[in-house]
Amino acid sequence: MSASYQLEKLVWTEADFEQMGWHDARIYAVRFGEHISFDIDYIFQWMQADEDDYFSFWVAPATLVFHEAVHVAWTINFRPNQEIEIEHISRQTSATGATVWHIETHQGDILITAESFRQVIRRHPTLQIGQQITPEERGASSFDITPDTTFTEPEEVRRLKEANFALRQKATDVRKLRRQLGILLEQRSTGVLEVKRYLQQKRGLEEKIKQLRNELNSTDWLSDI
Repeated sequence: MSASYQLEKLVWTEADFEQMGWHDARIYAVRFGEHISFDIDYIFQWMQADEDDYFSFWVAPATLVFHEAVHVAWTINFRPNQEIEIEHISRQTSATGATVWHIETHQGDILITAESFRQVIRRHPTLQIGQQITPEERGASSFDITPDTTFTEPEEVRRLKEANFALRQKATDVRKLRRQLGILLEQRSTGVLEVKRYLQQKRGLEEKIKQLRNELNSTDWLSDI
């Protein structure tokens, strides 16, 4: 939780397009006008310590602006309270030579004809359990294009995230212990472990799993293990 992400820069443009990726970036709001602006969560990095661990994500709130858009085609099918997440953004050239940005979402497509874009990272990325910033940390939707370089996580948010990460670690520990049980069974079946030692180790692992599951009772993590 004390680590930080080394952000290359706060403002990205079409010149950076080839090194950017918007997979699973959530769209919170869209503003139409001369410029088309999106309020999104931009995922900089996915992290997983090992096969038993859950993914963590370095995420930042960002404003993605397509400048002087001359045409927009919108075919999105979603419920009003449904999240919209980007699957992929591609750059195409129309028959007239214009640049078209194809925003594929899980709910449909957005086509924007514009020569350039700018993505402003409004705050430095913070580590998240999920692919979106927690509502308590993110606050209200915004189309601001001035980065807040002095932002720090409020103490209440920091404590909440630490508690959530601690719960997730318990869920991770259950997954690790279950894998150890599988290895133990394999060792017994191949004769590496004699019966008494196998039963003792098996009982110890099962007791640890039971204790952790009790600690995770009434939390969302219990359904993931």
